[in-house]
Amino acid sequence: MYVHMNKRKINVKLLYLIVLVIYILTLLYSFATGFFEQNWNRVGMTVVSVLCLLIIPVVFKIFRWKPVYEIYVLGTCFMYFASLIGSCLGGYSVRYFDKVVHLCSGIFATLLAIMLFSILKKVRQAQNKEDYHLLLVFVNAVNLAIAVIWEFYEYAMLIFFNNDAINHYTQGVHDTITDMMSACVGGLFVTMILIHRYRTQKSNFLINVPERFYEKNIAHHRQRKMEEGNK
Repeated sequence: MYVHMNKRKINVKLLYLIVLVIYILTLLYSFATGFFEQNWNRVGMTVVSVLCLLIIPVVFKIFRWKPVYEIYVLGTCFMYFASLIGSCLGGYSVRYFDKVVHLCSGIFATLLAIMLFSILKKVRQAQNKEDYHLLLVFVNAVNLAIAVIWEFYEYAMLIFFNNDAINHYTQGVHDTITDMMSACVGGLFVTMILIHRYRTQKSNFLINVPERFYEKNIAHHRQRKMEEGNK
């Protein structure tokens, strides 16, 4: 069992390194073409993509959490398409690209909400029906809150910098509403997986991500504190 888990850890870490290399190579391409074409907006957004790449590792460092490479892989892939491909290389000009990104953001935000629930409740998964129902409401509320805050940000970009990321002049409220609806669908998708997990106790990759986070950080920290208290 130990050998199997150790091999799995190595494989996920290797996958993260591969994803990271692809991200960095695309960053270099974006910088180079931006300078060559004197597209300073692309250069600026590429700098933002560098910062996006650092968000998850920096958060883990600040809270002194042990790395969970499944989260690193998902986060890097999301930032790759949402920031690097979308904002730097014209991905958002492709029809429905932004809706797919918002749907994926709903999936990712709901997984983060599950981790937040485990931190607050200090449980690996819902222990009873009351916690289970609370979890379902909590994760969807957090997901929708993140979706709304993001639209607030896009609206602020329009008001203060005249950057119409919210597509106000061309689509009115349609873009805002469909973006939030896409994120909601992503959250409901994870919710269905949560329901299936609770009813069958069968594991799957997405639910394994927050549970791995709990095992490596919350459970390990609690066990260490108990051991220190018994000394």
